[in-house]
Amino acid sequence: MSGGRMNAVTWAALSAYAQTLEGQAVPGLGELLRAEAPRLARLRAAAQVTAQGCGVLDERGELTPQGLASARARVARLGLGRAGGEP
Repeated sequence: MSGGRMNAVTWAALSAYAQTLEGQAVPGLGELLRAEAPRLARLRAAAQVTAQGCGVLDERGELTPQGLASARARVARLGLGRAGGEP
C-alpha cells in the first residue's frame, strides 16, 4: 500500500467506491479511507462537488462510469489488490 497522502477528490471517489459490493471486497480499502478521514473530513463537501464537476461522481454522490474506472485504477496503484474482477 502506498504511504502517500491522498487528495480530497480521490478520497471522495474511493469513499463512494467503498460503498459498492465491489469496493467492499477490496482488502485494506476501508482502513485506508478511515486513516485519511481525519485529515480530509473538513474538505468532504468541497471534494464531492469537485468530483461531480470532474464527472467522477453524479449529483447523488454515486460513481459515474468514469469514476468507477478511475477508482479501480487507483485501487490497483495503491496496491490494495485487483478491482473489478480483473485477473
